[in-house]
Amino acid sequence: MRMRISLLGMLFRQTLAVTLIGLPIGCLYVLFAREPLSWQNPWMALFVLVHSIAIASCFGRFRSRSFAFLYTRGYSRDELWTHKILGTVLSVLAVWLPIALIIRLPIRSIVQDKLFISPYFPLMMMREASVPWFWLVGYAILLALFHYVWIRQAQPMRGEYGVKLLAVGVVVVMGTLMLFRWHPFWFRILCYALSAVTIATTLIAGRILHRTLDVH
Repeated sequence: MRMRISLLGMLFRQTLAVTLIGLPIGCLYVLFAREPLSWQNPWMALFVLVHSIAIASCFGRFRSRSFAFLYTRGYSRDELWTHKILGTVLSVLAVWLPIALIIRLPIRSIVQDKLFISPYFPLMMMREASVPWFWLVGYAILLALFHYVWIRQAQPMRGEYGVKLLAVGVVVVMGTLMLFRWHPFWFRILCYALSAVTIATTLIAGRILHRTLDVH
């Protein structure tokens, strides 16, 4: 299956408004947040959650005319699913990458040190450098799950609303884990493994279900 740049560009444009709103919000927050950033930061966790919901909603409007139009243009279901996942990746990177660069480069450190005379910087700069990777993992878990949610809801079978409870449960579990400041090493490894299984399972299940999507 070859890459269709025109299709990918059209899908990316569907999330352009979300990107233009999310990008300045995320960048300004990490630039001016006074406390050192960690993977447990509640505001960035909320940002990742809302941004993920917005992206999935843009791609999953299965009752809209534009959605039906796209699915009658001769593309295979696997092509559309693959390009939607690629469009999702681009939409995330368009926001996540500038945020990560602000943290990784001396930009945040300089602002905190020179503008706010923060006692944490530049000492905390290297400690914060790994934090965006945890947010990227959060994006991967949530977006794989939320894509599965809208694909499952579009199926012509009963019980589609049960998948929303699954999504809520996963979000609650992730939020609960963030409440604890320290996790033993073995528990962190277990969480990484379970995250990988969750991402792979929801992606595979979404791809399979997408082939029988009910388009009106």
